[in-house]
Amino acid sequence: MQSDNVVQLFTTENPSALVDRAEMTECTALLAKLCGGKSSIPILSHIRIASEPGGVALTATNLDIQAETSIAADVDARFSAALPAAALLKLMKKGTPSTTTILELLADEADSNAERTVANKCAIQLASSRFVLDAMPTDDFPDLIRHAEGDKVHRLTVGSAILWNALDGTIDAVSTDPTRYYLNGVYIHTHNSRLRFVSTDGHRLYIQDTNIQTGKHEIGAILPTEAAKFVANLLDGHAGADPVKVEISKGVAVFIFRDVAVTAKVIDGTFPDYQRVIPAEPDKTATIAGGELSARVASLVDCTGAATVHLKFGGEQLAISATGPAGQGTTGMRCDYRGEELEIAFDAAYLRSAIEAASPDSRNMRIRMADSLSPALVTGSIGGWTGVLMPTKA
Repeated sequence: MQSDNVVQLFTTENPSALVDRAEMTECTALLAKLCGGKSSIPILSHIRIASEPGGVALTATNLDIQAETSIAADVDARFSAALPAAALLKLMKKGTPSTTTILELLADEADSNAERTVANKCAIQLASSRFVLDAMPTDDFPDLIRHAEGDKVHRLTVGSAILWNALDGTIDAVSTDPTRYYLNGVYIHTHNSRLRFVSTDGHRLYIQDTNIQTGKHEIGAILPTEAAKFVANLLDGHAGADPVKVEISKGVAVFIFRDVAVTAKVIDGTFPDYQRVIPAEPDKTATIAGGELSARVASLVDCTGAATVHLKFGGEQLAISATGPAGQGTTGMRCDYRGEELEIAFDAAYLRSAIEAASPDSRNMRIRMADSLSPALVTGSIGGWTGVLMPTKA
């Protein structure tokens, strides 16, 4: 006899779900990004799909990052299975065109009185086409990442454009050195009662200040690079005035946006006192067109293969030179320079990164320097962004 909580929508007795094809495709594409890594745990390549009131809940995790979302659906309350993310996404994108998708669980021995059905197969109906995927029981799915009981949770509301700008403007300077694991992420913390984002690899330091008040709370968490990129990708193309709900505790950070909750374990470590490397008041300032500088540096580096770029400031001219395996190149451009003549050298990749971060719209940027050996301060058209760039030996 069938349970009273089973929605009578389908001719089959098997637990089924009817969902919007476009929504299913979008959600699967997002969650599948967490399932693509090489893991010895098979369930991590799967998306968990389970019934909930009014729809289905979808969850994916790589044990360090977890994404959860929901889709409105006509669904049997017993529906619960983990489906292979890559195969499901391929079906959603390339299967027979349809406006809806029907998922039907297939089990060797179905119990109509059971709250959940343990299925080893799932049929996917797309218009007149039917596909069958292998399924895994959701009991094998890892425990959800949650704030530890007793930990203080700081809750903030951040504009999606502000958060995307902060992550996008700092990710590039994150260290990839595993021995300095505490630098392998973006440091989100309170600075002067406002939220600040910082990253460094020891050669450069990127800072993005925001106007988000943290009140009396002293927030401090290092968001791992992969998690920062995942959240930035979620926001990319959708960032605007819509808010992101942020929760930060000792061990976990949560970002909720577009009906998606991203939960990530934060790095258990102490971020160094980065403010010690920020120069106080450099007395030499160059104001330069960021777009032109980027193009000229790129041309020199690409043509010579140089690892270092030399900048010589004097008057209203900037001389740029580079020497690499393919030869030597020089070029110049106008700039508004104030101070004594100065020649300074920077790592080519770090300089190009700093220019892009400071002036993504090609507008004017400023480089403030003390001498050829001291860190340079870089600012541009992005409000609140500051870069500190260590020079190389000429």
